[in-house]
Amino acid sequence: MKILFVENRYRTFFWDIVAERLEKKGHDISWIVQNHLFLPKNGKCFVIQYYKKRKEKDNNCLHNFDDLVLSDRAINYYCHKDTSHYGYYYNQIKEIINNIKPDVVFGEIAAFHEFLTIKICKENKILYLHPTTCRYPTGRFSFYKYNTLEPFGGSEEQMDDENVKQVINNITERKTIPDYMKKKRITISVRITRLKELLTLSRSYFSGEHFNAPHPLTKIKIERKRKRLISQWDKIAYGKSIGMETAFYILYPMQMQPEANLEVWGWKYRDQLATLKSLIESTDDDIHIVVKPNPKSKYELTDELLGYVQKHPRIIPVVHEKTMKEVFQMVDMVVTVTGTIAIECILADKPVVTLVNTLNNIMSNCLFLDDFSDIMKYINMVKEHRFPQSPEKEKIMFMNTICKSSYTGLPYKNVVNQDNIDHCILAFENVLSIFH
Repeated sequence: MKILFVENRYRTFFWDIVAERLEKKGHDISWIVQNHLFLPKNGKCFVIQYYKKRKEKDNNCLHNFDDLVLSDRAINYYCHKDTSHYGYYYNQIKEIINNIKPDVVFGEIAAFHEFLTIKICKENKILYLHPTTCRYPTGRFSFYKYNTLEPFGGSEEQMDDENVKQVINNITERKTIPDYMKKKRITISVRITRLKELLTLSRSYFSGEHFNAPHPLTKIKIERKRKRLISQWDKIAYGKSIGMETAFYILYPMQMQPEANLEVWGWKYRDQLATLKSLIESTDDDIHIVVKPNPKSKYELTDELLGYVQKHPRIIPVVHEKTMKEVFQMVDMVVTVTGTIAIECILADKPVVTLVNTLNNIMSNCLFLDDFSDIMKYINMVKEHRFPQSPEKEKIMFMNTICKSSYTGLPYKNVVNQDNIDHCILAFENVLSIFH
């Protein structure tokens, strides 16, 4: 089988381990490489030469890339202004794919060249799969189709009822947290590794890779701003608190940006200030919005957002150090775009509505909010104790649905123990077997 991987910086090194094993099994491995400093050792590499501005022939492409701009973190967060490279890379990637004619493509959904690859795969009816954590149960991942949250394949594994009940209890009691939320111990070795990574990214920028990362000085600038905004947020939050017993409290957990959660799956709501304003404008005066920042706040905090949060009397910001466990008990309802909190609410029977329709919405106690104008209807359902709850049997079925469509393992560069690698390779082999 012809398999194409798309280079994604350090993720490439983990996938290269997988590629080595798949190649030994007889598969034909190829790579699209955009960043020249991240070359895999196995398979055939198609390295795209860096785009140079003002070469008219490089930009001879009639495609519209407006949708790509919405998800391009370099444009939206790293101060890049120019998109003329899209046409060049589209043509280069299309030529490579037409040459290889892969049966399946594996890649991330973070960088512009990955979105272009997805676009070309759709045009040519080639399956593009994005391996990433399925959040719960922990220690598992799914292969999602293209840039969606629709899983492809799955282990078909099921847990027995008692095991599922224990998993549910651990989640609702906050004894278990998603793999991506687990804090790494910051050691000298970790700091040195991170410094080396930053130096490598700087080298790649100065060698011509200007399209997925900021200029090093820009990076320093936006990181300083990030730290300032986190500090200011907490100062504002210390001055506000939940206090009115007669008020109705909605929790809006902010999602970190840039991440696929909002940049890709929830792109309509990537402007979180606009989402907050819509919640305020669509709710009555006794409705208060509790805004919990992501513990790892990145670039979603802005001066405009903080100004709005500080001035509006119905918005209650939460300090970064306060845990979700503390906040969860204090609110009546949760509104989220694509957050993991939706699964936690389902299992704890906390009323939750989502702004994107996903697998979570198969559950009767997780409703999809298609339009902000409908939110008062759901609030009144909670007030009148009419918001649906899910029986234990339905929750067990839900967890096993996720389990069946996922695999044991974590396909990440920082989890390279042999046991995890073996599990991930078995998952890749299982997915590939579906094509036969």
